[in-house]
Amino acid sequence: MSTRLPSAYRLPRLILLCYIASLATGIGVIFSLLAVIQDRFGFPTWSLGLLAGIPFAMTLFGNIWLTPLADRGWERRLIMLGCLLLVMSLLWMVFAVELWQWVAARALMGVAEGISVGAARRVMLSWTPDRHGQALSSLMVAMLAGILIGPVLGGVLNEFGPALPFLVPAGAAVVVLLALPAVRPGEFERPTVRLSRRSLTALPGFLSGLLLAASNWLYIGVIDAIWSRYMTDLGARPWLIGLGYLVIALPAIVLTPISGRLSDRVNPIRLALVAAVVGLPLLAGYGLVSAVLTLLVVGALHSACWAFVTLPGQAAVARAAPSSQAAEAQGLVEAYGFVLAAIGAFAAAPIYEAGGPRSLFLITTAAVALTPLAVFLRRSKWRNAF
Repeated sequence: MSTRLPSAYRLPRLILLCYIASLATGIGVIFSLLAVIQDRFGFPTWSLGLLAGIPFAMTLFGNIWLTPLADRGWERRLIMLGCLLLVMSLLWMVFAVELWQWVAARALMGVAEGISVGAARRVMLSWTPDRHGQALSSLMVAMLAGILIGPVLGGVLNEFGPALPFLVPAGAAVVVLLALPAVRPGEFERPTVRLSRRSLTALPGFLSGLLLAASNWLYIGVIDAIWSRYMTDLGARPWLIGLGYLVIALPAIVLTPISGRLSDRVNPIRLALVAAVVGLPLLAGYGLVSAVLTLLVVGALHSACWAFVTLPGQAAVARAAPSSQAAEAQGLVEAYGFVLAAIGAFAAAPIYEAGGPRSLFLITTAAVALTPLAVFLRRSKWRNAF
């Protein structure tokens, strides 16, 4: 089986990956600046959860109600609309001074992600329909690279001016927007008979893949909400907070392509299940450290495990779902993940304020552990006894 992408899709693939990276960068620039923004405008601590959680809630809306349009030929239009909303959101943050303005700008960014990531996955799958893991891994690497670059970029640019962390990624997104018309999906089956969402989740392997792919989003919501505050409390400056994101994201970026190839060769659900269990003690370790360096080591090790959970789960969903509903299937993964992320983001700040990082991450670990347990019981021959 050839692993080379047809030459006609190579430039469109590069443009699409640049868009996903720019989207993630725009999302990520604020992560290292939440504490700075809170202190600059005098926002209460609970607002950190709101600023981190509202994009997840709006992404859920996009994935549930708009992403299925990609299965009906709207892939490119959704991607371009997402890029336009990204630019508008970033420019709004330049002028935002009230909490509601920041929340509204972040909500626009959530919609941008919600309507375009599922469409982008469908396009990638249409170009390499027989290699789900590899197709999805390239998008995940682009997303992780943007998330990695964003906080570092935000922390560094903030040293030169408070508007620059938003103006620079907005400018990059405008350049990408001009190139997006070149992105065209390959030949891919359009739906004639559409399965309901309940029928999709009943397909063999679909629900287990969905649960595993989405499980770590609870942790992501927690990190988005309190990472800046946690690192600041440990004595880190904004540039170091951004560097911390780089350190904990880099292992996932390096290992995701390997995870994608493995997902095409072995049972992706089994791969994700093992990695999820291995990662649980490391997730608890986030709250058991007292120094920045130790925190980053734990985060890097956890990131290495995470690379073998989310991507295999996505590949399992792509393998189980009919190709005519590829975008909707991936949208369901995103939707469930963002529900968990929103819960994590909204709950993290008050738990952190009340009980500190140890309580927060022990609770997070216990919650995340429910997913591999549920998948194991679902797949076990003894599941009927429970």
